[in-house]
Order: sequence, then structure tokens, then C-alpha cells
Amino acid sequence: MSLKGSEREFIFSLYLKEHKSILEDVMGRGMTDPLLESYWQGYKLDLFGYDRAMGTPIVSEIWLGKSDSYHQERLLKLIDVLDEGTMLLYLAFGFQVRHVRELEQRVGSGSKPMKLLLVRITDEIMEPLEKLNSMHKLEVYGSLGLLGEILNLLRVVQTIEHPLYRHLIPKHIPTDHAFDFKKRVDVNRYLLYRLREAVPNFLPLQREKHFIEDNATIILGGGRTGIQFYISARNRRNLAFVELRFDESNRELFQLFATKPWILKEKIDDRVKVQDNTIGCSFKVCDTVEATVDELARIFSRMIKHIGYPLFDILQYERQMA
Repeated sequence: MSLKGSEREFIFSLYLKEHKSILEDVMGRGMTDPLLESYWQGYKLDLFGYDRAMGTPIVSEIWLGKSDSYHQERLLKLIDVLDEGTMLLYLAFGFQVRHVRELEQRVGSGSKPMKLLLVRITDEIMEPLEKLNSMHKLEVYGSLGLLGEILNLLRVVQTIEHPLYRHLIPKHIPTDHAFDFKKRVDVNRYLLYRLREAVPNFLPLQREKHFIEDNATIILGGGRTGIQFYISARNRRNLAFVELRFDESNRELFQLFATKPWILKEKIDDRVKVQDNTIGCSFKVCDTVEATVDELARIFSRMIKHIGYPLFDILQYERQMA
């Protein structure tokens, strides 16, 4: 969540994630809750969900511009790797005729039944998106309603469908909320899910993560390179922890929060420790994963409230003065 970079497409994707009925109206289909920046065979997808009736994937690719060579090549590669039955939504400000013809050829004559919707985004979205992009990063989520004031946000301009698409047989819908706590990957998935519920306005949590079995820690950007949150529900010493770590180049920022550790203990948790450019809290894991994660979510939400907000205020001020 870099304060120096543009987050317009991410913000728009987040808005559609939180208001999936907009996409459902475009498709004429119900869908599961979409995932933001989910991974599929090495590709990071803007939005990913499943058709509630068919159990087939729904993928939304978003580009705040007119179709170009880069995004066209990406879309063609996606068409090759996505499962049969996928409904692919390509959202953009416009589509070049040669790109449309190429997509018609790839989808219509391909070996896998698919459906592609070319969806035009209204140009009027840019003004509120610019406002959101320039906001305090912890206030963006609560201000997404600015985009709800735009009429006719999306409009389907063309549908490209494989001849066999309508003859597909419904499939079982995979569930994203089934967790096997014997697997470290699922513990991390559950931890991310609960943190997202507790602090939805901390935008790095809204992005999906690619977890591996031998990694027990979730790492989240803290607003600038060299500032990161580390969160684990169980490490090798059977401890759970939440830590905000500053590298040496951000030591001055660390010192702003570290000079009065007793205030951090009072505001966050009496187990908070301040040392080695790190502000953190660790404890022995509870009897259940759920209880451990509840405690982590409580501590993390307080860290965002009492450290995250002032930290982003400082970074926002620095960006404006640069």
C-alpha cells in the first residue's frame, strides 16, 4: 500500500468486491463473494469468484484505460489457462476493434467453452477515484461510497461466447471458508480472514495472499518500504505474535513511537515490547486456533488504531510536502 504509488485500479476493484451486485447486474448471474487479487496458475487476478448456479469461475480484469497491447496479451494468456466454463469480464474505458476481433477468434474457436464480456467503465469514475487515491490510506475503505454516486457505472458493449458454453453442466462450488487447522496454509488463510473482518480499512488485508506450508508468518506492508507488519498464529516456539518492524532507514519513525512504551502498553496490550526497531506483542498460543486468532485480531486492531493512523498521517504529510 505505497503512499507514493497510484491505487486507483485497486480501489475500484475493492469497491466492486464490496458491491458485487454491480457485477451481478452486468452478468445477469449471482456470484460468490469475490476475492481481490487472488492467484491462479501464477497469474494475479483482479477479482475472482464463482457462478452460484453453475459453480464455474468468474474472473474480472480491470484496466482504467482503453485496451492496449500489454493488456491484450495478458488477456489472451489468461484465456489459455483459465478453466472451461469461465466467465471473463474485461472492464476498460474502451476497446480497440482489432483487439475485439482477436478476442472473438480466441474465445469463439478455442478448445474450452468460455464466455467473455467486454464491459465499458464510465469516464466519470476518474474524479472520485482521484479523491480516494489521495486520501489517508486508512480512510479509503470508509469512503468508497463516493463511487456509489456515479450512474451507469458499467455497461456491457459486447458478449463473446463459445458455442458450447450454454451446454455446460453445473459443478460443485469450492468453499473459501473451509479450514483444516492441521495445515499451516489454512491457519494463515483463517488468520487473514479474521484480520480482514476486524480491520477492513487496513487495505493490505483486502488482498489475497499466496501461502506456502512452511511459512508461518503473514507479512503486510506498513505504508512505506522498510516498514512491515509480521503476524503469526503459531511459530516454532509455539508463540503467536504481532510485530511492526522498521528497517534502519526508518529508525526515526520508530523512535517517534518507541519513546514512551508505557503508553503503547496502556493503549494496545501490557505485553507490548519495544526493542530492535520493533514494536510487538507475543504470547503462548491458546487452546484453539480460533481463540489465538481472536487475540491476534484484537491486538492488531489496536495497533492500527494507535500506531497505524498516526504513522499514515506522517507519511501522508511527507508525500504532500515532497
